[in-house]
Amino acid sequence: MAHFAHNIRPASSTRLEYWMRRYLLDLQPNLSPIYSAGVEAEDVYVWAATITGPPGTPYEGGVFFLRIIFPPDFPWKPPKVHFQTPIFHPNVSHRGNIFHPMLMPDTWCIATSVAQMLMSLAQMLLHPLVAEGDVVRE
Repeated sequence: MAHFAHNIRPASSTRLEYWMRRYLLDLQPNLSPIYSAGVEAEDVYVWAATITGPPGTPYEGGVFFLRIIFPPDFPWKPPKVHFQTPIFHPNVSHRGNIFHPMLMPDTWCIATSVAQMLMSLAQMLLHPLVAEGDVVRE
């Protein structure tokens, strides 16, 4: 499992940068065998993440790369998250866009951490959301 560097260049202290630094610090002591995340290059607003395929699923043994883009009005609006690794899943479009209520503006909770978000997406691989309206790929 790859773990990303959590170093970012010094920058002005905007509210968004405060949240980004806080989430990076929260990830460091809680390294997980299920997911990892960190700043992509040196852009604090764009992160790279991985999720390991859960045992007992068709995704077992796979490492799936994701990209997380934090909008300027984060944490009031959810980040945009998509799979960069092709994956066949009922809640992921052919372009890697993810349908998960947690990532929708109407149901986003500002208290959701990046770690919680990645854990929820890993759980989605175990338990796809298949209620009416949840499926983006049949």
